[in-house]
Amino acid sequence: MRILAISFFLPPDLFPQAIQIGRLLEHLPAETGVVCSAPQTKFSEARLDTSFDRRFSFREAIAFHPRLSGVAAVLARRFVPFLNRVPDEYGRWIPLAEKAALTKLSTYGFQPDVMVTFGEPMSDHLVGMRLKNRLGLPWIAHFSDPWSDNPFRRNEYLAGLVNARLEARVIAATDRLIFTSEETLDLVMRKYPPGWRAKATVLPHSFDPALYPQPGRPTGPLTVRHLGNFYGHRSPVPLFRALRLLLNQEPATLDGVQFELVGSLPDRMRRHRSFRNLPAGLVRLHESVSYSQSLALMATSDLLLVIDGPDELSVFLPSKLIDYLGARVPILGIVPPGTSAKLLARLGAPSADPRKPSEVARALRMVLAQAAIRREAKVWQPWGDPGIINQFDIANVAPAFFRIVQDAPDVSKAVPR
Repeated sequence: MRILAISFFLPPDLFPQAIQIGRLLEHLPAETGVVCSAPQTKFSEARLDTSFDRRFSFREAIAFHPRLSGVAAVLARRFVPFLNRVPDEYGRWIPLAEKAALTKLSTYGFQPDVMVTFGEPMSDHLVGMRLKNRLGLPWIAHFSDPWSDNPFRRNEYLAGLVNARLEARVIAATDRLIFTSEETLDLVMRKYPPGWRAKATVLPHSFDPALYPQPGRPTGPLTVRHLGNFYGHRSPVPLFRALRLLLNQEPATLDGVQFELVGSLPDRMRRHRSFRNLPAGLVRLHESVSYSQSLALMATSDLLLVIDGPDELSVFLPSKLIDYLGARVPILGIVPPGTSAKLLARLGAPSADPRKPSEVARALRMVLAQAAIRREAKVWQPWGDPGIINQFDIANVAPAFFRIVQDAPDVSKAVPR
């Protein structure tokens, strides 16, 4: 089978989307040609790219340069309603990727059986829609996040109307749809006819157990880590407020405990009063690290934190949470009801609503006590139910993905539009 894949982000970029989609494509037993962007940041890891390109029939990397940058970009985003919002900041890449894909297919002699596009960014799906019209290929659209229903786009009303129309055109034109959680599927597809929903299925993110160091007992202070970037309304402030409550009520709970936030943290969160009121050194901030370093930090933690925004319901399945599973270290979710909370409940891991500081403080008190007991145990045991964790192993996720891909050519004319 031959697959044409459209994914703006791929390794060696270290964006979570690049790592997750690169992992899926790398493990496909198929001839795959990919159209992607040139690396977007200086934060890349050559080791991730060592064998990656050898898995592909071709890799066509298209350079992308934003129209504006710096202060001009900030001002434009604030005062120009549609700039970088329809569908996203990579819209200028769409015609470039379409042209590059058509040129590569004609000159290279690669005749794909199926096309797969991966969003975020949603510009990838608009490339797919153009190529679908030109090539007539069966088309699978993979959504790591919702599009028009994404809560991180909630203040973009005018752009939201246009994105809703674009999303509907994409949903109508695809032959198969993949979402990373049942909640995301339900959120997106509730707007559409039942026949369209029949095209949709769930495929979770994955981890690769071969990339982690050998598990071992942590040393030094009891270490609680969060790895990943904060942005929008996804903030560590609920953690800071819970720590303040514990310091006021039961300060001994935090004796010998060290918290580390590894990744980007906006200045407004660094300056937040709840952080400035904590004792110096209780929460340490670290810049982003390479992917392999992040996995090593996970594996050497006593407790890992996943933190989501203070919503009534979250449909997001953070890829970092799935990376955590591969480390086999206890997890605490500071997350609202929804996808992450349900997965943590299946694992027997506690979660607390980020809107309720006292609930977060109670959960912290409990898991810190458990982590201390685990640290002192005579026999060091990997955490978590392997029957559940293995469902997210790439050895199981990749074959499930390939079955969806294999089915697409057979159903492209059978699914109701």
